[in-house]
Amino acid sequence: MRETIEERTVNGCKATLVFDTGGPVGSDHLLIVKPVDTQEDWLVNRWFYFDEQTEAYIWNFAEKVCTDEEYRQQSLEEMADWKRVANLYEPLARRLYQELSQSEQSEFPIMKDSSRLDSEKLDSLCEELFEESKAIVRQGKDRHPDAVYDEKEAELQRWLADESA
Repeated sequence: MRETIEERTVNGCKATLVFDTGGPVGSDHLLIVKPVDTQEDWLVNRWFYFDEQTEAYIWNFAEKVCTDEEYRQQSLEEMADWKRVANLYEPLARRLYQELSQSEQSEFPIMKDSSRLDSEKLDSLCEELFEESKAIVRQGKDRHPDAVYDEKEAELQRWLADESA
């Protein structure tokens, strides 16, 4: 499900915030930024995860993309920190989702229902995975993303074993 929350025009750009349930675990807010002027042709899409999903954070990002050409170019070239974090986090989060959805303990499809233990566990593990991905990119933490994933996947398997017992 996708629905527009708000649209703003910033420095010749259109920023559209949408609620989208098809995003990676931990996100249902997607920001789409593109120029209003048809002479330019670029597009920046960004999912916001967990505690990033605040109005101030999202619109500050939109403003920076629209006003800072160097930052916009880094975003488009996938060199900006936020994009590097997303590129690490998203495939790992989707793998964890797949692991859980294929287990017998899962009430597939996993919904964002905090009363469901499988959703709660997945959100918790993915939030930790997101924080580790940020630390790798932003703080230069010397860990391989697959090692982080392996830890979270092992924790998920232990949880699944306990749930089936």
